[in-house]
Amino acid sequence: MADAPTLTSEDIREIGEALYGVAWRADMARDLGVPRQSIAYYLRAGGVNRTQAAAIIGLVARTAVREMVSEQVRQTDTATRQITLSALLVRFDR
Repeated sequence: MADAPTLTSEDIREIGEALYGVAWRADMARDLGVPRQSIAYYLRAGGVNRTQAAAIIGLVARTAVREMVSEQVRQTDTATRQITLSALLVRFDR
């Protein structure tokens, strides 16, 4: 069985800033579904383990996947537009 995930206060702070920027605590609390005070408690307590750590790590994973899918959609839209414009160019630039 794998060890329970553990995050230090510094880990939580680093993740929060990477996901949300300088003012990250309220946004992280909202996305985790916990009161904002919980984030302050995690930081004061020196970090979290088990369920809370897994939830924060899951938040990182969901954000990464969401951004990846968004980028794929953007790339598909760009490729579709380029195909359309190329077809127009072939038709009208004779």
